Amino acid sequence: MENTEELREIALTMRREIDLLRTETTHANVLLTALDTLLCVDGDTDPFIGVFSALMPVFECTSAIVLMEQDEANGDPEWPLECVAASDERVIGSSWRPVRLFRKVISGRIISTVGNTGIDEWPPAIAEAYSGDSPALVLPLMVRDHRGLMMLLRKPEQAGFNRDHVTLARKFSLLASHAFAARQANLTVAESHRLRELTARLRTSEEALRFRANHDQLTGLPNRSYIQELVSGKILSKQKGQKLALAFIDLDEFKSVNDLHGHAAGDALLREIALRIRSEIRSKDVVGRISGDEFVIAFDPIRSRTDIRPIIKRVRDRLQQSFSVYEITIKPSASIGISLYPEHGSDYETLRRHADMAMYHAKTDSKGSIAYFTLDLGRQTAKRLTLEKQLRAAITNRQFRCALQKKFDIRSGAIVGFEMLARWVEAKGKIRGPGEFLPLASELGLLDDITMCVLDDLISRLPELDARFGPLVEYSLNVSPIQTTNIPFMLELAKQLDAHNGRRFFLELTEEALASIGSLENHILPVLRSTGIRLSIDDFGTGYSSLATLAALTVDEVKIDMSLITSIHERSRNQVIVRAIESLGSALDISIVAEGIESSEENEFLLSNTSLTIGQGYLFHKPQLLDDLLESASEAAATKSL
Repeated sequence: MENTEELREIALTMRREIDLLRTETTHANVLLTALDTLLCVDGDTDPFIGVFSALMPVFECTSAIVLMEQDEANGDPEWPLECVAASDERVIGSSWRPVRLFRKVISGRIISTVGNTGIDEWPPAIAEAYSGDSPALVLPLMVRDHRGLMMLLRKPEQAGFNRDHVTLARKFSLLASHAFAARQANLTVAESHRLRELTARLRTSEEALRFRANHDQLTGLPNRSYIQELVSGKILSKQKGQKLALAFIDLDEFKSVNDLHGHAAGDALLREIALRIRSEIRSKDVVGRISGDEFVIAFDPIRSRTDIRPIIKRVRDRLQQSFSVYEITIKPSASIGISLYPEHGSDYETLRRHADMAMYHAKTDSKGSIAYFTLDLGRQTAKRLTLEKQLRAAITNRQFRCALQKKFDIRSGAIVGFEMLARWVEAKGKIRGPGEFLPLASELGLLDDITMCVLDDLISRLPELDARFGPLVEYSLNVSPIQTTNIPFMLELAKQLDAHNGRRFFLELTEEALASIGSLENHILPVLRSTGIRLSIDDFGTGYSSLATLAALTVDEVKIDMSLITSIHERSRNQVIVRAIESLGSALDISIVAEGIESSEENEFLLSNTSLTIGQGYLFHKPQLLDDLLESASEAAATKSL
């Protein structure tokens, strides 16, 4: 979860940076448009006509007015200002009293105001539309030795100008002053040179900003937003019957590269991947990086999928070639999914989503493979997404419950413990077994939440269970291999169990979890031992366990996998294995449990041919939710007392 939150924060930071760059690019475009208007009109044309048309939509204003000091003012601050340009030509030539707001602006300040502008006399042409409450953005203009201002107005009912508008106004104020001066007949050489220099810098800055806003800084490829823009443009240009293909590429096990070799190696690999893809696609095809290790290629034009098969295979094979960096050799691979326009979608987002589905199918089937989207695959994915949504809602609504299966002394019939199992109980009472949700929950990283739901359910009913079955009965909780390596989760789990007498609990690990013995031994096992929580190895006999591993972990219990118990009375090979495990338990002082006893013949063989005492299976008891278990136990006790 911490990694997910960190990635989300990184993504948000990058999105904010891109949004800022796009804003700056927009500003640069607006300034260039306004500047071109001022410089390119002939001497008889009002230079501000084009400026107003460029600026007013960006500032979302309804009126623009330029006021200038007159020659006869001679520096008198009370001398009226004259309107020399306006979006409403009826205002041109009107006289304006130099209110306090205007004097501040003429002195060089940018002012944005809502209400109390101090303007109480408006020209008749606009008096009905504006008042002292009208939002105004006022910026200074200097035309050679004449001071003036530009006022952008909104109607009283509109919101005020924001910080972006003020920032853009500051940029325009300087450029407009120089540009307007350039329109004068006696423009000096120095002013002309400086204006050309400002324009050149602005154009260079605009191009750099546009590139930064549209491209991934690590690989130089188009980023998520820009590749969508490029592909959408290709789609819009298509005539009836024309096609394109979209490939979604995801690197396999890229996280392990960062974890094992560091992020510098991961970044170097991503740059190399970008170069390899570019080297294999055609000149008219486009490729972009849309997230950490995900790339998109648009193949255009194509006549059918046969056109891209050799290219896709070439890209896949190229990506699988070894790569050396920092004296490290990395053998990458990538899974690729492909969708076709218009067969699989009429817009970029639909094509990307379907290509993503195909990629996921390819990765699930065999990493490093290629898959094409199909309607059947779409239905499967939609079903999976529905289950994912339901699963997350079930966790939020605490719909996961604890079911218990009894562990018996098969020789005396006494209950010695229970195994805790997860059941999904929907709002209408439908019960879903673990096979329906645990694989997806594991993939989505939701097992921790489900485990805690099950544990909370048991702990809340523990007093009732103790009253019915006794305070010495033990409980076993299953923990997945992924959870075993999650140290914070395991420590929190140990803390919860310790609060309710840890000695009553087993943690059941699968043999696969023993592959991470180092983490268990160094971080988890000492905590478990200090609280009295014991360790059980589930499904033993079919995985990777060894005597050395069991000895290192000082395991307390081994549960023989049910595949070895099923029809044991008829399978001599299984009989030999079970006796060997029994001998192992005796030598290491480990309790041995026979799991999956489902027939009287199996049970009879164990009683007659082994020394095993603890068993579990449907022959004795099927898992029950806590309410059902307590109710049936009460009924049995009542019957027995009669």
